[in-house]
Parts: sequence; C-alpha cells; structure tokens
Amino acid sequence: MQSIKIKDYMSSNVTTFKPEDSAIDALRKLITKGRSGGPVLDNSGKLVGILSELDCLKEALQGGYYQEAGDRVADHMTKEPDTVQQDDDIMACAELFLKGRRRLPVLNGNQLVGIITRQDFGRALVDRIDHPHHGKN
Repeated sequence: MQSIKIKDYMSSNVTTFKPEDSAIDALRKLITKGRSGGPVLDNSGKLVGILSELDCLKEALQGGYYQEAGDRVADHMTKEPDTVQQDDDIMACAELFLKGRRRLPVLNGNQLVGIITRQDFGRALVDRIDHPHHGKN
C-alpha cells in the first residue's frame, strides 16, 4: 500500500496559544476561529502543551460562577502532548487517535509545522480506501 504522509493531510494553519494567555481569551479565540483546540507555544516557539475547548469551558464555567476569570492557559493545558512528525506515515496517528486524542501537533524535528485532527485522519483513510493505487507521493 502506498505511503501517505502526515504532511499531506495536516493543516498548517494552526491556532496557537501562549502559556500566559487567559483561558477565557483562548476560548474566545477558539470560538471565533471555529476550532476545538490548539498547541501552546512558549516565547521561543517551543511546543509546551495543547489546549482543548473543554479545558477552556471548565475555566469559563468556574470563572463565570465565581466572577474570576484570571486563570492562564498554562493552568489548563495538557503538558507534554503526544506529537507526530510531518514525514511519518499517516498510520503513526492511528493508535493515538484510537486512544482518544482529537488532535495532534505535527512537528518537523522540534518545530511545530501543523496539526492533524481525527477528521483529517479519517479523510486520509477514506482516500486510501477509495483510491488504493493513487496515494500522494
């Protein structure tokens, strides 16, 4: 079967956050951009975590209730997230998605270059099934 690389299906247009961002502002950004989460990068551009809509919703519920919306992204993100490399075969994502991940940061070495979601992975599988001999090179 032809190898399909992660970079062929990832999105390079990634919504990112900083650890010091407010969790409520992060939720605003996700809603505005229609995303369900995104990587967290420190000031040097290094990946330090991943933030989900759910992480922000928990803070918004508490913050709204207690009238304190001061918590930072760093307090809610998943630290040391699972990642994949852009030149990995798409199947490198399979186990991580099946164990519940919704999105995976895609790296080129240590540099964030994109994100791949469960939906992107699904598209790759369907393409492989529909066009078994016409994979991308």
